[in-house]
Amino acid sequence: FNFNETAYKEYSPLYLSTQFAMAYGMSFAAISAVLIHVALYHGKEIWRQFRMARHQEDDVHMRLMKKYRDAEDWWYAALFIIMVGVSFGVVTGWPTGFPAWAFVVCLLLPIIWLIPIGLIQGISNIQIGLNVLTEFIIGYMVPGKPMAMMMFKNYGYTSMSQALYFAQDLKLGHYMKVPPRVMFSSQLIASIWSAIIQIGVMNWALAKIPDICTENQKDSYTCPSGHVYYTASVIWGAIGPARIFSHGATYANLQWFWLVGAATPILTWIFARRWPRSFWRYVCTPVIYGGTGLLPPATVHIFLCWGVVGIMFNYFVKRRYTGWG
Repeated sequence: FNFNETAYKEYSPLYLSTQFAMAYGMSFAAISAVLIHVALYHGKEIWRQFRMARHQEDDVHMRLMKKYRDAEDWWYAALFIIMVGVSFGVVTGWPTGFPAWAFVVCLLLPIIWLIPIGLIQGISNIQIGLNVLTEFIIGYMVPGKPMAMMMFKNYGYTSMSQALYFAQDLKLGHYMKVPPRVMFSSQLIASIWSAIIQIGVMNWALAKIPDICTENQKDSYTCPSGHVYYTASVIWGAIGPARIFSHGATYANLQWFWLVGAATPILTWIFARRWPRSFWRYVCTPVIYGGTGLLPPATVHIFLCWGVVGIMFNYFVKRRYTGWG
């Protein structure tokens, strides 16, 4: 699929709802904020852990796990090489419009953001997605190619997300004393099997459920996430960010959110150092900005419900009824 410039101009420029536009702006801010926040608040800790990783004393969990044979490093390396080769084959073997050099670029993004986003997720249980960043980059690199955009987004964003889930599972297995080789093989088999099942179920649903993914589907199989994914492919892939967010475009001012996201962690860090016992020490701007990551398909009403329940249980109940924990 290619973008038709003439038809676009004859029809209408793209307009986003206020909610959708602000969600993109907050995503811009979250992506830049997470790097600055982690560098300021946890940079020394990360560097110290890197230096001590091979020399620090084992804790009780590590001592217990040493009775099992470890999963070899070359297993992970071989799996990585095989999957990269398969991905290159998919990218270049079909007419996707996705150049091989762009695939190399999308592999670099998870490497840069994995530790900062993983650290924020470990603290707050909120994962800041790279979906908007990947859409933004490929939209400028390969404009007018929605299929290429979706593939770049999947490889760049999903690989980071799955890496964090994999690390999360390995950590759980470590605490539960599951042998490392069993964890490796079970994760690998489950990933392959789930991919097969998911494709099968999706094809069955599309073929057998009447009016699926339509607004009036009687059982509410409306596919909200699928609609958002399709809308993103049109905005970032077909039309491209240059026509929407560049200088002179309708939503060019949303680009200021990159700067806002980078600046606010610096301010909160300064305030926290100046007043160390104030509430500023608890402010985490990546979480504030990244909390809008589910907008859409989530609505403001859903966020309001989350807020009410969160305040009720994490503030009032936690303070007054500690025995509930």
